[in-house]
Amino acid sequence: MRARNRVDELLRELSSWKAVELRELKAALGGLLEAVDQEERQSAKKGGRGHIEEKYIQRGNKRHGPYLYLRYWQEGKLRSKYLGKKESE
Repeated sequence: MRARNRVDELLRELSSWKAVELRELKAALGGLLEAVDQEERQSAKKGGRGHIEEKYIQRGNKRHGPYLYLRYWQEGKLRSKYLGKKESE
């Protein structure tokens, strides 16, 4: 039941968004779903509508990360959204 409440809350919030924002969200969600499906299949193949990429940042002699980015296609352009730092396993 908790998940349903989260969906309802999100839908109420989204109802006030502009169409252009909703289209961007739709593309990002499509990419995220594909990326999650790929991870579940243990596939490292990049392409399709989206994937999650780990990125490291070099600052001087230190390497920071990995930072997770969702990469997805929208209107023929590869877009990127920062998802946060990967939690230690």
